[in-house]
Amino acid sequence: MTDQLSTPVSNPANASPQYTASVQLPPAKTYGAAFFLVWLFIVLLVAGLCFGGIFMLRQLDSQQQTISSLREQLEQTSLTLETKQQVLEDDVEKDLVEQQQEVQTSLNDLAEQLDNNNARLLSLSSVNRDEWKLQEAQYLLRLADQRILLEKDSQNALALAISADDVLRDIDQADLVGVRKLLAEEIAVLKLAGVIDREGIYLRLSALSTQVDSIPFIEPLGQEQSLLVEEEIPADETLKQKITRNFYALLHKLGSYVRVRDHGKTINAVLPPDEQKFLQQNLRLMLEQAQVALLRNEKGIYQESLVKAQNWINQYYNLNEKAKAVLEELQSLQQENIAPDLTNFSNSSAALSEYMEKREKMAAARRGVRP
Repeated sequence: MTDQLSTPVSNPANASPQYTASVQLPPAKTYGAAFFLVWLFIVLLVAGLCFGGIFMLRQLDSQQQTISSLREQLEQTSLTLETKQQVLEDDVEKDLVEQQQEVQTSLNDLAEQLDNNNARLLSLSSVNRDEWKLQEAQYLLRLADQRILLEKDSQNALALAISADDVLRDIDQADLVGVRKLLAEEIAVLKLAGVIDREGIYLRLSALSTQVDSIPFIEPLGQEQSLLVEEEIPADETLKQKITRNFYALLHKLGSYVRVRDHGKTINAVLPPDEQKFLQQNLRLMLEQAQVALLRNEKGIYQESLVKAQNWINQYYNLNEKAKAVLEELQSLQQENIAPDLTNFSNSSAALSEYMEKREKMAAARRGVRP
């Protein structure tokens, strides 16, 4: 850049030959200043970039701090909101409980007021009719208890209890539901106990009593028609053939009077006629005693009487089929349950009496009379 460039210039026509024109470049100092300015610009640019980077880093840190602060504030706000929400839920639940209690109190007051109104309506409408029906139901329950306790008659007691329940149903009062529930349970127990056919059992014992005298003490041998078939006697029968025929006829005749039997057990001696009559009388007394026990619902005496009758028949009437038939009938009668566990109507009767007393107290209170 320091080299000098020279350009030849033609002389004009009128120029003198001793002058020449030349163009000179700027000096070297001018290029050095430009180079310095370029480097200065570069240094300033680099410094600016550095300062810009530092500024950007500081801005980034400031933003990070701001974000962290905002995050902490957000978490704090969220925690505060959760706390407020929990407090709000607790307050709402408390308010709901209080409202439910108030509603329940109001319902109780309304129910009490409704009971009072029902009582007033009851006092104003058909009091005498309901009182008569309640008295009738109580009387029917007492009769049913009497049938159970004194007569052990489940059939009549059941009919009376059902009639009492029909009377309570016709009254149609909500307060009688508890009484009817107890009565229904007692009726169900009585139905499960079944009905005892006392008349049929009594008649069966009477039939056995009339058959005692007809039972033989030993089994009869029976009558067998086993006579020899009459054969035509040949005209030319010899004496030997005649003796043989008469001998077999004699054996057959003797065989109709003698029987040999093996019963497989010891045979007791046959009682004399007087003792036979005495035994028959005792058998009839045992059967009659069983009949009396049947009517009195004495299960132990009933069973004992039948067992004694069976023992006597097994001991003295063990050689004939008719005695076995009587034994089977006695065993069948022994299986009959003449005194089942019957329930009474004390619970329903007591509940009905309590209801009637409460009803009377309410009526007296309405009239202003102390019970």
